[in-house]
Amino acid sequence: MSTSRAVLIAALCSASLTLAQSAPPPLPPPPADAPVATTSAPAPMPAVTPVEKPYQMGVRIGGSAGLGAWVPGPMISFHLFDLHGGLQVSPMFAAYLRVGYSASVGIGIMANAMGASVSASAAGMWLIGANAELGLGDSFFIAGGPQVGVGSWARTRVTGNTSGGSVQAIVSSGAHPGFDFKIGFGLGQPNKQTKRRTQATIALDLSMLYATKVTEAMASGGTTGASVGVNFSEAFAIVPTLHVGFEFR
Repeated sequence: MSTSRAVLIAALCSASLTLAQSAPPPLPPPPADAPVATTSAPAPMPAVTPVEKPYQMGVRIGGSAGLGAWVPGPMISFHLFDLHGGLQVSPMFAAYLRVGYSASVGIGIMANAMGASVSASAAGMWLIGANAELGLGDSFFIAGGPQVGVGSWARTRVTGNTSGGSVQAIVSSGAHPGFDFKIGFGLGQPNKQTKRRTQATIALDLSMLYATKVTEAMASGGTTGASVGVNFSEAFAIVPTLHVGFEFR
């Protein structure tokens, strides 16, 4: 009996030892300073800055019409049209040729106890010139250049009083050299990419013309007799007008 019990105890001890040897060892704990794997968002793409294109010289066109006065006269002046075209060299500088037509008319009546007079004036001019323009910012501009007015300018005056009367006629025709000056501003901002501008404009135009040969004829008569005379002289005309138009710069 004792031998069987000893064999059983030895078998149990041998099985326990076999199980203890076959069990896997426990996993070691992670180190305290081990990095923790995280998923980060991708870095943002850098902003793309548009490349500013240099200004390219281009065509310059425009037109306007205006209303003003012709001095001496005075006459009401209708600047029926003024068209121009040329080159816009830079945002500030331009050069162009211009052509236009101006028609002016005036009537004067004067009467008093001594007599009365009636006068009528008229002028029609083709204006041909070349202007250079300076832009001041995106709106204001100044332009000027030589011009020639081709046409006629005439005035007739009839006077009567208690002692007689007279008729006077003044005529200038042909080419009238002069100068044109303009200052104004445009409405509208330039294109951010091309820097070109399409604008409505308001401008004060000052046109000056010089008549090199003016023919003046006069006939008068009265109680003392009659006379007829012809004189040649020179004259200078100033025509300020307010213009409204458009520009493609």
